[in-house]
Amino acid sequence: MTTIAPPLVQDDLDDPFARAEPNDLAAEQALVGAVPLARDPRRLLRDLHLTDSDFYRGAHATIYTAYSTLVEAGQPIDPITVANRLQAQGDLIRVGGPGYLHTCIQAAERGANPEWLADHLRALALRRELIRAGRDLIDAAFDPTGGDEAAAELAEQAVTRARTVRDAGRAIQDQPVEDIHDHISHPDEGYDWVLPGLLEHTDRVVWTAGEGGGKSVLQRQLAVTAAAGVLPFGGEPNALGPQRVLVLDCENSARQSRRHYRALMNVAERQRTPVRRGQLHIDLRPEGVDLTRPDGRAWLMRRVEATMPDLLIVGPIYRLHAGDPNSEELARKVTVVLDEARATAGCALSLEAHSPQGGAMGPRALRPVGSSLWLRWPEFGYGLRPVEDERTADEDRGRRVIPWRGARDERQWPVFICQGAEGGWPWRAYRPIDTGVTGYSPTGALS
Repeated sequence: MTTIAPPLVQDDLDDPFARAEPNDLAAEQALVGAVPLARDPRRLLRDLHLTDSDFYRGAHATIYTAYSTLVEAGQPIDPITVANRLQAQGDLIRVGGPGYLHTCIQAAERGANPEWLADHLRALALRRELIRAGRDLIDAAFDPTGGDEAAAELAEQAVTRARTVRDAGRAIQDQPVEDIHDHISHPDEGYDWVLPGLLEHTDRVVWTAGEGGGKSVLQRQLAVTAAAGVLPFGGEPNALGPQRVLVLDCENSARQSRRHYRALMNVAERQRTPVRRGQLHIDLRPEGVDLTRPDGRAWLMRRVEATMPDLLIVGPIYRLHAGDPNSEELARKVTVVLDEARATAGCALSLEAHSPQGGAMGPRALRPVGSSLWLRWPEFGYGLRPVEDERTADEDRGRRVIPWRGARDERQWPVFICQGAEGGWPWRAYRPIDTGVTGYSPTGALS
């Protein structure tokens, strides 16, 4: 067991070598205790990628290694099997006995997030390795032997040592860099559609409009039609069949949500394409969720891992963190979590965002309000703007679907949508009467 450094006296505080190395024993306890509590401990161990050196206290490294030994032996991971394994290898008393295993589990029961804890412990371990490398280099630099030539060699050793610390345990995970000829020789697998022609697995799309512009209605229509197995703007069968959909609504109350979705589910029933149980899941956080915090990230990831959707609908964006909406750093942290969810399920991701207010200079822009990162992050960004023909815009809710960023691939979203027929889907595609020969409409007028 690694000995914990003794408390420091006042004279030691100015000496960096007298300090305890960076560690967080409470986090180590919670991480070790979280594994037996996990729904799938084997998968969790595989995803965490921790090693013995990531733990400061040797007892925690020993317990964690016992987990891996049990996995290799095909045995379950629980307090009894772990205690038996440690007893068999003579380590049970050394780590603190069966009681200490339960202490770790109790620490995890207070709400530990294993993935965040693993990242935290790796960061501390990296700091410890940098400290040790720095100590060795300082000792070598103070060594008077070797002459002037040794200084240049020592500088090279410093670079090599820092590079070794940086890449430890990571370089072996890298994929080999491909020659371009090898890269293009792989056969193309075609598109992996969720909604043919519209959304592919792993696509990221952000919808914008003003207040009451119809983006939330569109998001709900995408959710129900995808789960029902029909295309969103005409009701034609989706050749791929029903898709699994997860909606995480961070704005509407349960009462509001039920009203909206009940109407759409009734449309699906009337059109004989009902949504089967298990195809569409929803969770509500009308107060919003802060994805920059570990508990917010864990909330989202638990739901994604439980449903593994083909299409994940989240939003609105301004409800996904509690800080300055213009902060690039906070927006980046939110996108990291969303990308993790997207990678975990291999799903398409659809979000909504408000667009800025219009002004004396003309109609409102369609870009998302807030950090400019939201302009760059998605593969696709579309805005809903009322058509120029006032009667169509007011009476039929005619909207242009306008891309506000350069698309990274071709998609076939309609150029014009309007209010659907009574008893049907809220939005339908239409062709304005003034498209003429060219197919371009200056007003979007509907007959």
